Amino acid sequence: MSLFISHFRSWIFAAALFVVLEATVWLVAHPNWFDRTNFLEFSFAHDETPQRLFVLEKIKAFASSSPTIVQSGDSSGFYGIDPRIVTAHLPAGQSFINMSCCANLGFRGYYNLLDLMASQNGSVRYLILHFTPYTMPRPEMWESDGAALWGVPDVKVFGDAVYQDFMSPWRALLHVPSLAFRRQVTDRIYYLNGTFNRLDRPLLNNENYLEFLRIFRDTKGWMPETDVRQVLPATECEVSTPTFFDVRTMASKTYLEDVLESYARLAKRHDATLVVVFQPVACTLGTGRGSDTARKVVARFTQNHPDVEVPFPLIETWPADMFSVPAHVRHEYTDRLGNRLGEAMAEIVRRRGS
Repeated sequence: MSLFISHFRSWIFAAALFVVLEATVWLVAHPNWFDRTNFLEFSFAHDETPQRLFVLEKIKAFASSSPTIVQSGDSSGFYGIDPRIVTAHLPAGQSFINMSCCANLGFRGYYNLLDLMASQNGSVRYLILHFTPYTMPRPEMWESDGAALWGVPDVKVFGDAVYQDFMSPWRALLHVPSLAFRRQVTDRIYYLNGTFNRLDRPLLNNENYLEFLRIFRDTKGWMPETDVRQVLPATECEVSTPTFFDVRTMASKTYLEDVLESYARLAKRHDATLVVVFQPVACTLGTGRGSDTARKVVARFTQNHPDVEVPFPLIETWPADMFSVPAHVRHEYTDRLGNRLGEAMAEIVRRRGS
């Protein structure tokens, strides 16, 4: 037996040393659970991806904030919905957190954020999926993590990273305490202990990100858009509704239907109410042909899921000059967008009694 053990003595010693070192790091530094991840990339001589930073900061700030209402989705909600405006319409005791980020988080990422928040906070009663009809569910935003969104190499879908780094059952084993110091270690190696780059620099020296850091805790996750203004034509809406072959039903199915049904099951699992919110658009209903399939999917889903709230139509046209870019309402009109959702949520809460 001792001869057998001797063959593995060095491995046993290394494992024991590893455990002792990680225990020491934990006892001395008490690193934040949400810093012990591989969520950020820390690539050499490259800025951190702003979308990942937005998501990480929101998770760290709000994961244990005990909200009653949580919103997730694309940038239409990130820049459009100010929780302070919404909660002004709600009964006392209701609190709202805006976890929305960006299209390249993907519908899997929106889902994972809602799942994370509901798992961490038993107070959650409403899960809001907020997105614009300009970024409807499709393969790369639902089942293809890592895909280059819109064909842009630097805009990759990363929604599964939320699950892997913050929710996976393997997280407790793989995300050891020393992982919280990954940036300090990589910086000192990459830049020779500060010789070629400041060690105390912000993760991203970007005006938009720095403004986000300054205000997002006070605004409960919202910040105003700072887009370069575009002139949007009020043309007929063309809403993409790609399909796939669903082996469970042995029939063709739209990604929109699959996403909505998955979110409905998520809300039910957390004993919460799903609220699906479509952002207003500058395009018009027109003949209706460009959005007919998507509107039928939403109507069928609403009929089959009376437990889900869908307070607005898929196509609600606002004047084109109220938008900075197709997906974003100008910050001058944030109050209108917030009041729209606030009034709807007030009616929903009143009707449901909680």
